[in-house]
Amino acid sequence: MNMEGLSQNEKIVWNCWEDKSPRDVVREAAAKGTHINLAIKYLKVKNSWSESTARDWFMAEVKAWTVQLLMRKQIFKVLHILNKCNINPEEHLMTLAKSSAQIEYRDFIVEHLQKLTKDMNSSNISKWDDFKRHWNLLRYLEKSFEVDGTFKQNKVFGIGNDRVFVNETEIKSLTIEKIEKYSPEWKCKIGTALFFDTFEFSLLDLSSPVQMWNYLVEHNKSMILVRWINVQMSEVVRDMNARYNFFNNDNFVQKLLNVDTRGFQNEVLDTLDEVFRKWPISEEMIQKIATCDCFEYTKMCIYDTLSSYGIIVEKERKDLYQIIARLSRTQNLKLIDDIFSESCATMGIQEFYLELAKYYVKNKLYKVLTICIEGHILDIDLSEIEQDARDCIELWLLFKSIEQTSDRQSHVVPVYKTCQQIAKDDIDNYISSNPHLVLGMILLEDNANLFDIFTKEEFLQFKDFKLPNKGYKRKLPHLYNIYKKHSSENSLYECKDVNVYQLLSGYRGLDVSKIFEFQIINMNPSYLMPDKTDRRSLGSLLSNEVDVRGLKTLTQKTIDMPDFANEKLMKRYGYDAKLNHVYYLKQYRPCNASQAFVSQQYQTYNRLQEKSIKSACCEAHALALQNWNDPAMTACAISFVAMIGCNPTRCRVHISATKMIKDHLISQKGLPENEANKIINEFMTKLIQNNDDTATIILRYLEEITLYRLQEIQEAKGKFDMSVVLYESQTMVKFAILHNLPLPEMQLKQFVRNNSWFNFLLFGDVFRYPLSQMLQLSQEFEKKSYSEHLKHIMMHRTAEDDKEQKSNSSNGQRRIMRLNSIDTSPTQSVSFDFPSSTYMGRELWEVVAACHGPEDPPAALLRAADVYREPLLVLVASCYEPNAVDVLWAHWILSSLEPNARSREALQAEIAQNVPAQLFQRVAEICLAEGYVATLYESILIFMPESPLQFITSFLYRSVRLLVFDSETKKYLSNFLLYCHRRYSVDANGLSYEMSKESMQRLAVSLIKIALIHNFDMAFHQKEFLKCLAETRFAQEFIVPTPNFATLYEIFEISMSTSAVMNISKMLQEDAKDYFIECVQMYTRNKNYDVALKIAKLAELPVDEILIAEWEKKCSNMLLREEAPIEDEDVTFFVAQCSEAFKDAGVTLNKAVDFLSGIPAHITKRDQKFYAYRIIMGWFEENHVYGEKREQIEHEMWYWYALIDPKTTIFLNDYQGTLKYILNNQKEPTASQKMDMLFEEKSFSQTLHEIEVESDVMNIERVEILEEQDDIDRWQRTINKLLELKLLVEAFRLSVLFKVSNEYMYRIPACPVQIMRTCLRLAEGTCSPYELPQELRLVISSPTLQNKLTVSEASETSFEELVVIQERQDGESVPHLAVREEADRLSALDALAVKSGLSVAKQVANYFRIALQIGWDYISVLKYQSRPLDFINLVSGRARMSLANLVFRTFNIPSKQIAEYLCREMVAAIISPHLVKTSTFRQKEHFQYTLWGYVLDSDIEMFLNMRPDACSHIGRLILDHLIAFQKIYNATNASIIPENTLDDSCLDVETLIDEEYQNVEGDEVESILTEEGTLMSAETESVYSVSTVYTAGNKMSRDSRRNLFDVISRSNVHIRYEVKSNIRKITKGAKLSTKQVNIISIELLVVAHECFSCACDTEGVGVALRSAQALAARLLAARSWRLMVRLLTGLARYTECAYILQALRDNHQFEFLLGQFDYMLGQQQDKIAEFKHGLLDFLKTHCPGDTDTYIMVALHFNMYAEAANVKKKQALNLIHDLEKMASDSTKTSKKTPQPVWYLIHDNVSTRSLLETALNHCTDACELYLQGGCTGFAGEMATLAQQIALQISLLNASPTRLILNRSTEQTYNLVSEYLSFMEGLVLLSSGGGSIWRELAYRRVLTNDQVYIRDMAIYRPDIAHDFLNRYKSEKKKTPTSQSAIAELRTLIR
Repeated sequence: MNMEGLSQNEKIVWNCWEDKSPRDVVREAAAKGTHINLAIKYLKVKNSWSESTARDWFMAEVKAWTVQLLMRKQIFKVLHILNKCNINPEEHLMTLAKSSAQIEYRDFIVEHLQKLTKDMNSSNISKWDDFKRHWNLLRYLEKSFEVDGTFKQNKVFGIGNDRVFVNETEIKSLTIEKIEKYSPEWKCKIGTALFFDTFEFSLLDLSSPVQMWNYLVEHNKSMILVRWINVQMSEVVRDMNARYNFFNNDNFVQKLLNVDTRGFQNEVLDTLDEVFRKWPISEEMIQKIATCDCFEYTKMCIYDTLSSYGIIVEKERKDLYQIIARLSRTQNLKLIDDIFSESCATMGIQEFYLELAKYYVKNKLYKVLTICIEGHILDIDLSEIEQDARDCIELWLLFKSIEQTSDRQSHVVPVYKTCQQIAKDDIDNYISSNPHLVLGMILLEDNANLFDIFTKEEFLQFKDFKLPNKGYKRKLPHLYNIYKKHSSENSLYECKDVNVYQLLSGYRGLDVSKIFEFQIINMNPSYLMPDKTDRRSLGSLLSNEVDVRGLKTLTQKTIDMPDFANEKLMKRYGYDAKLNHVYYLKQYRPCNASQAFVSQQYQTYNRLQEKSIKSACCEAHALALQNWNDPAMTACAISFVAMIGCNPTRCRVHISATKMIKDHLISQKGLPENEANKIINEFMTKLIQNNDDTATIILRYLEEITLYRLQEIQEAKGKFDMSVVLYESQTMVKFAILHNLPLPEMQLKQFVRNNSWFNFLLFGDVFRYPLSQMLQLSQEFEKKSYSEHLKHIMMHRTAEDDKEQKSNSSNGQRRIMRLNSIDTSPTQSVSFDFPSSTYMGRELWEVVAACHGPEDPPAALLRAADVYREPLLVLVASCYEPNAVDVLWAHWILSSLEPNARSREALQAEIAQNVPAQLFQRVAEICLAEGYVATLYESILIFMPESPLQFITSFLYRSVRLLVFDSETKKYLSNFLLYCHRRYSVDANGLSYEMSKESMQRLAVSLIKIALIHNFDMAFHQKEFLKCLAETRFAQEFIVPTPNFATLYEIFEISMSTSAVMNISKMLQEDAKDYFIECVQMYTRNKNYDVALKIAKLAELPVDEILIAEWEKKCSNMLLREEAPIEDEDVTFFVAQCSEAFKDAGVTLNKAVDFLSGIPAHITKRDQKFYAYRIIMGWFEENHVYGEKREQIEHEMWYWYALIDPKTTIFLNDYQGTLKYILNNQKEPTASQKMDMLFEEKSFSQTLHEIEVESDVMNIERVEILEEQDDIDRWQRTINKLLELKLLVEAFRLSVLFKVSNEYMYRIPACPVQIMRTCLRLAEGTCSPYELPQELRLVISSPTLQNKLTVSEASETSFEELVVIQERQDGESVPHLAVREEADRLSALDALAVKSGLSVAKQVANYFRIALQIGWDYISVLKYQSRPLDFINLVSGRARMSLANLVFRTFNIPSKQIAEYLCREMVAAIISPHLVKTSTFRQKEHFQYTLWGYVLDSDIEMFLNMRPDACSHIGRLILDHLIAFQKIYNATNASIIPENTLDDSCLDVETLIDEEYQNVEGDEVESILTEEGTLMSAETESVYSVSTVYTAGNKMSRDSRRNLFDVISRSNVHIRYEVKSNIRKITKGAKLSTKQVNIISIELLVVAHECFSCACDTEGVGVALRSAQALAARLLAARSWRLMVRLLTGLARYTECAYILQALRDNHQFEFLLGQFDYMLGQQQDKIAEFKHGLLDFLKTHCPGDTDTYIMVALHFNMYAEAANVKKKQALNLIHDLEKMASDSTKTSKKTPQPVWYLIHDNVSTRSLLETALNHCTDACELYLQGGCTGFAGEMATLAQQIALQISLLNASPTRLILNRSTEQTYNLVSEYLSFMEGLVLLSSGGGSIWRELAYRRVLTNDQVYIRDMAIYRPDIAHDFLNRYKSEKKKTPTSQSAIAELRTLIR
């Protein structure tokens, strides 16, 4: 191979690559990063590729490798590889995350991408932002689907036709790459909906204002929309506007705004406000509201809020009612002009007033039209208005145009147009009928002559028009006389002047002709009186009915009148007097009176004197009181007082009081009017004389009158109206205040009597009663609680009152005073207001006067203020230039400074430059730097009181000057921060220029810095100042550069704990970081390590040197300790402590390892050295760092481990476990052993590739050869130990770090790591079972191992089973060779696991076995092993049983989890069949439930034996589910008893699920998790959960402990959510009948009882039995016999459940019971036997006399022996009765020695008794024979024969009783009493030999009858007797004769 051009090192690498695969070559090169080009060249040569192909393949393989590493979450290694390969990590990771649909994998990548954003390239920032935006959208979209750990099937976003549907399949396959391709509309809708679920503001980047608006409107988020509108419009209109009072009101916020924002945090609302500020509200968004299907209330809120800013929708602009209603609801009617003048208003002010004018015209409100509309619609177009309204408005506008003309000439045309508008089409006749209009126009026309009306005959010419001359000689006779006088001087025509009467003609209907009517009649009898006057009003002109042509002209009077201009008459009859204001008052002329008074004052004093004004007011007041009954005079007097500048309140109140008294005296007292007037006149006279008693009397009258009047009004209206009370009471209260009398109390006492405390408080508050008076009256309440509460209310001022007083003072509204705001009556307000005199100092006044002279008075005043240092002159200058606030403010400060102040020159220079944007900041900085804090504070209060700068200056003044750092001080700063985040206008700032948000923030930061540096003398005050800044979060959200004051406060506070306090001025400089480094070094040198560490962390400085210095000091102190020798364990403990401290502080790895690796040199013990190096190794493991340094420390660690004595117990665990062991002082070996057990039990979850990559075995370069056998043995034992602990990574590394020499390579057993690697390769499928190494194949095939495999449980799956599994999983046949290979693979795994003895190998084999059974591959099982129970559900039928056992054993699943799983399966198996209505199960109801192919009733022990220790827990869980099921389905009510007792169809009534099931989500929210993990309610004090049935005996009542159904009926019972969730998932909300509910309850109870029985849990069995008793009671009430039978047979506790059998027997259901048991118990013979015997035992115990039932049951069960026993017993009882009867009838003496024989007589009772006994014996014999009891059958047959014999003996009545006799008596009977055959019958049962003996003896007695019978019936016996007698020794004659007789008879 050509290696030209390669270096020697590259050639070595090339040769090493020859033995490796291309993939390994790529990974090695990429990991090292040094031979990438060499690797590409190698691939090019190896595969004959081009360079580009090789490079592309290399990069593709690297990227594929990174994907695998990321799947194992090895992100740092991925970053290392990407950087080595020059691949942009950010772009590559974003590409991977975009295309991945695995949530965990994708989020892991994004999590680490976020950490890379700090160092991200600028070109990738925009890509990252877009990526993160879509990632958040996808992430929260996935979360919205996940409910209870599962995905919903679909989800709908939006409402109506714009809805977006997302299903489960789509969301599971959705990636970031796909979601980027979706339409913007889709992302907009989804992002908007998800935002309100998550408040993730990055989602709003995908949204839009229109979509957000539509979402809020559709979901009726009205208050958020109101907030949006207010925030958005505050950028358009002024902030400090009174219209916001309604929206900014606290109650409004609490009651309304918080409705839609409940649950929103303040930070969310603030950020949302920032978004709303950026999102404008368009016309399209507003129009969308009208078509949206939202609540009307939502539309009202939006439209009302928009209307407050002048935004009126199109359809409402013509609806004046709607506009005014909306403005009224938002309390903005007073601001109409401002609202419709805003730039954002859609309806202009002219348009609004035009609509208003149209309304006024329509309703004929002409006066309101002229008053309200003042110049707003002068220039508006009226073409689209109705004709009538337009005519009226145009006429009004013409009148207004006449008023607003500026010169005389311009009046002519408006007058003409006005006349034209009035006259319509006939203007000529209208003007001729009103000649004065012509005169007016002529007088206003410059070019017209007055006498043209007489000189020009046709037209009167004006500048812009002409009028026809209609002739005005008759219409204007006086003017015509003047014309004639001037036109002809020689004429003899006598001109008569106009008199007063002629001028007054027509005024107020005055008819002059009637004044001297008598003269007119005498002098001109033909004169006719006119009908009415000729004066016209505006109202008549506006009317359409006015006929202009019909107007009459004014008639000229020709009669001579008296001439008052004649001086003679004046001297003769005139009255000469000086007219003053009193004269005019008496003439009812207040205007003339005020004019005369003012003129007289100025003529006399040249000014108005206060004394004169007061005197005139008193005169007018007295005049009004004297003429109180004359309304005109009182009105005149009141008007005069007001005109001269005084307050007429006193006069008004007095006149109102007189009217009230008069009306009361006349209407109520019944006095005549003259007497009432007389009384009031006396009062007024005394009142004028200032009689105090009179005022008191009048006040008492007024109180009585007011009370009486209020009672009348209340009776008339039928209700109590407090507003009427306040209105009617104001006169008497004002009267008392005016006369300085105690305020009236009668009305208040009335409230007290009625216990109306609110009206009492309201009355006193409105009229401002003194606090002392109110407190005294409040004590008269009957309820002392009212008194106490009122006293507390009036004595304590609340924060709300203070806030109210402050807010109301700025918005122009009247402030309602609280009761405690004043202690005395405000009598000072009743006096007349007189102008006050002002006195000023002479010198200052002269200066001001001198400055008034020049051309520029303000400039002169400012110069004078600077010279004289008098700030007051600046205020005077502000009167000239009120808008120059910035300059005046600066000069005010300049004049306030000291003359020698160094800042004056700088300040003058700043003012001279006059740059407004910089002036304020520079001046403020100078003031603060020089210490003029108070001056700056006062200047802001004077010139800018409403500016937000007032808050910052107040804060500085209180903290710098007053040194007060309380909550009030912080409140000023908080208020400033609130304003600082808003946009300020000119009015809000109080400056002539606009100060932006940035400028405001920059100024605040500058002032704060200056204050910290220059204005505090003590570090304590600087710390308190910084504390205020930190607590208020000052400058944290500023957009200008600013220090982090919170961090500075913490650093400064820490430094104050030392003697060297840091310099705050240096901390505020730009190079503060260098100063922090210097301070940290200083504290480190001074050994203040804690301080240095805290400051370094706060300042984000490295902490390595601090920690190393500190622990170096500690190490030296420990090693040099003299009082006690240092132990190696102490040094190891020190290493552990130091390592933990370094990790907590964040020391870098290299620094930490370098320091720690030097400490083990001081340790001598080998085991402690091993522990120390193992702790150091933990750093490499946690940081995934590899390389030479790690290998060096590893060799050191294992070297010392190898040197440890084998007898020494070494704690070998993972690095973290070793660290804990050392920190625990190595004193708990038992704990470590327990930890080892835990590690053995933990699951194995790594693939071979993951282990190799994590262990980095491919890159280990330092390898040591083992040559000693002991070392090799210890090396293998260590590897075995690590593998047992499942520390595979460390075991793999150890197997590579040390290798066996070639000498021992083939002598030792196979390496455990090699065996483990082979197992993993077999399981993962990368190795065939036929490709195993030779040594492993020999190991597997060894006979010893095969024997072990045969005995062990390892091989559980045969070849045939694998074939079945494969066919089932794949659905089609597979080649048997493939199946055989899998079987061989499994066999190999089992063999290797047995050979190695490693638990992890056994675990791998079991994983593979599980994979085969479920049809998965090994990797998938490994991946999803966190949910092992799901594997069981992947198979069906009986295969699940074996798989479940394997899963339970393999994954070491806890018993609790297994119990929960089995419980769910059992409950589902019982409930599920009832959910399918068409199933045969519900129709037949055989109660045969199957689980996994097994019958649950018969095979339940098989399931319970899977984990015997969990049986009791399963039972308890099933009872949990039973209670949940019963609680969900309300089945506790008793059902109606049917008429037919066998009919239980009434139970099939569908019952709805109760409310708890339907509202289970709400119940979940109200639950909390207790320490035991039980979900319990937080609302109940005592909760009965299911588990308390077993343990809460002392907490529960006796009744509740009996059964679970009592617990269910309790209202406070709580059911765990997990249980309810299981029931919900199983039932799926289905409806079940009461019968089905009872069936399921029975089955659950039966299964629970079986579980308790298997666990021998007596307490659980007791609960189950008590619960069964309660359930049986319910079933009995429902007459559900079948269910009762099922409950009985299921529990199989026949003794304890005897009450069920008794109930069935009482209700005649025993036959029904016998007919049901067979299919209920099926083929379970053991249970059938238990049932039979239990039933018979019940009958024996509880029904001993009911033999018929017993026999019926026995015969039903084919139990013939039991039935025969009953018959036998009956027969024996009858015989006993017969014996008793015979004994009673036989009377013998006790002295008689011979035995007494019982005699019976032949009668009916005796014969019937014997016959009955005979029948019983016969039946018993037959039953015994049927039951196979032949022996008992023979006994009964014998007894029957004896009874039959007894019956035959009755023929010789009386006869002896032969039944039930003793043996002796029986022998006597046979020997003496019975005949031959009778004796034979009596002793036929087993007594043949005895009978022979007795018969032989009797024959010898020579009983002839007996002998004769023997010979006849039994000759065989006779022959025997004859033969026997031959050997008889004692022969007597009698016997001989008997034998002879017998012989004869035989013959």
